[in-house]
Amino acid sequence: MPGPEAAGAIPPPPTTSPAAPADNVIDLTRALARNTSRQDAPMAAPEPPADPAGEMYAVEAEALYISQRMTLTDPKVAAAHRIALALALNVIDGAHARRQITDDAHARLRGTLLAAQRAPDCL
Repeated sequence: MPGPEAAGAIPPPPTTSPAAPADNVIDLTRALARNTSRQDAPMAAPEPPADPAGEMYAVEAEALYISQRMTLTDPKVAAAHRIALALALNVIDGAHARRQITDDAHARLRGTLLAAQRAPDCL
């Protein structure tokens, strides 16, 4: 007769057959077959986390555009905004390539401009 198991010992797995699952096991085969046969609508992608700094920039940029009787919600204005920031990115990339700005300054400026480029998406 086996003695008591040592504390922390892992008991052996129960011996069951696929046809007769153990009493403490939930049989998911029917549920899985039912769920995989359904044609559910695809799940939407999760919302990206909010970027408070990017949102603040978007509000300030929109105010500036409105003062000029434009809005970043206009697709043509949004496209022009993105193009202008792409040009600014080219300028700082060129300055970095000529060693006029440090790696750290380049990374910070580039991150700021990329966030600013997404302003129309925040409105």
